[in-house]
Amino acid sequence: MCNISIKCQKCRSELASNDSSTIVDCHNKPIQDTLRITYSCNENVMENNWYLASTALPDWINTSIDEGNWQKGKLICPNCTLRVGSFDFISGIKCQCKQFVLPQIHLVKSKVDIYFR
Repeated sequence: MCNISIKCQKCRSELASNDSSTIVDCHNKPIQDTLRITYSCNENVMENNWYLASTALPDWINTSIDEGNWQKGKLICPNCTLRVGSFDFISGIKCQCKQFVLPQIHLVKSKVDIYFR
């Protein structure tokens, strides 16, 4: 398994990593290698989000979800207040193959940088 660190694009503070949370693909499977990082279930479509499993999350995300009453809300970088993602435990949007529901918590790729350690 590769070691991944996701950082805010604006201030470079660490938002998530394999140590603090599980980074998953659109089918809610842990990312095992760099090939699963780029594409969604459709190999020809770029995925715009990094998904996080809701089982083990950094404290700042848990706080945001608690403040949103486990419904819907935005994820704001705790260091610089850039909107970096969101969570939605209500909608249950399906992935492009229509077989899986997307993970409820995501970070937007254009707002974060990913590093391999």
